[in-house]
Amino acid sequence: MLALRVGHRVTPIVMLVVLAFAALGVASAGEAREIAPAGAVALAIENDSGLRQARLGLSLAVLALRAAEYSTCFPTVGLAVELPQLTAAGLGSDIGGSLFASLPLPLGDGTLMGGVGFRYDTETSALAAPTWQVSLADVFNFARPDGTAQALEVRRRAVDSAERSYQAAANALVVSTLRAYGNLLAEVRQADRDRQGVDRLTAGLKKIEELAAQGYKGDQDVNEARLLLLEAQVRAEENADAYASDLEAFCRETLGIDEPCRLSSLDLTTTDLVAAARGLLEAEIPAGAISGTSAVIAAEHGAADAEDALREARADVLPSLSIEAKIDPEEWSLGIAVSLDLLAPDRKTNVDIAETELELAKEKLDSARRAARNEILNLKSALLSAVRTAESLTLETDKWRLEEQVLTAKRDAGSLSDSDWAEFLEEKDAFEIDAAGRSTSLLVAYLTYRNALGMELNWEEWL
Repeated sequence: MLALRVGHRVTPIVMLVVLAFAALGVASAGEAREIAPAGAVALAIENDSGLRQARLGLSLAVLALRAAEYSTCFPTVGLAVELPQLTAAGLGSDIGGSLFASLPLPLGDGTLMGGVGFRYDTETSALAAPTWQVSLADVFNFARPDGTAQALEVRRRAVDSAERSYQAAANALVVSTLRAYGNLLAEVRQADRDRQGVDRLTAGLKKIEELAAQGYKGDQDVNEARLLLLEAQVRAEENADAYASDLEAFCRETLGIDEPCRLSSLDLTTTDLVAAARGLLEAEIPAGAISGTSAVIAAEHGAADAEDALREARADVLPSLSIEAKIDPEEWSLGIAVSLDLLAPDRKTNVDIAETELELAKEKLDSARRAARNEILNLKSALLSAVRTAESLTLETDKWRLEEQVLTAKRDAGSLSDSDWAEFLEEKDAFEIDAAGRSTSLLVAYLTYRNALGMELNWEEWL
């Protein structure tokens, strides 16, 4: 509970606040684990479950593609052995077996198979002449002649999508970690300003109490000073608690650290960062920045699939061809069959449906491209705003310095109340906290825009 003793000095509440900040500093220096910005990003990458899942999803997609390629490009080889049969007459003497292989055909839906058989008589030790056979069975659909290639293309799309998902998750994690790191540093600066504000108001209250004791100030002035100090103490405690809670949550949830930790300062070269951002803003937006987004790629695949569906619907009138061939030492055979739907009442409707779906897919593609372009332009505007804010820092600093000189003179002359002076100091502190975080905001906007352009973040070179 906050309390002040009426008189010339402040009660132990001020000492408690000062000691609390001092104890926090001692604990941070002696016990807490120091986390640098680059280390925080590395820990976040290591600890993030979503990123690990994206990495595993990429590994699964690559393995699935490899398995599909093996199954369509390499033959399957098998061996079958027939042991002697057990009958009422006793155990037979023949041992048979076969070695066979099958290979999927690149066109149509069929398989080429071949095998060699043998038989051995255990009683006579006679080995029969080996037999062999080669057969082919294929169904060729003119509407979709490249079914195998399309199946592989689906797997390749899955790999590309998994790669984009993983990279997007990694880049988003880097940016969000640096943003959270900068926000916590802003909270640290706010806590420091709160402490300075408590010290300043404590000294002001002491001075007013001394003047009141000499008859130059009244009880109203003393009460106003006490109220300002109480408000500052409450605000300092609330902000300190909020920072401690946010820091613990950041270290535990994002970094995977349960032990106490403290953050190092983030020293950025604002001039170099502004120059790099200006150069990025002046460059043309690459065409791949729009076509390379996940939404646009998915829409392009949807349009390509719709075109294939339309082509297949129109080709439904064409016949399908079946081929069966077989050859062995005794004979060979070849069979060809053609099948055709003479009457299909829904054929025209199916073509109309496919055409409408293609129009819808194209409209979705155009919409995805517009959305991607607008998002990039919005991020570009955000980066430009961050650059201008960083560049205007010198003028704003001079403005606040001059205003402080003017108000100081008014306060010394007695034409500025203590409450107005305290309000100005709060606004000035808020500006200084915001100014200290502008470099971090600029870095986050710069990295976000680079990510939107499909460029490597290269965040390490700034930390």
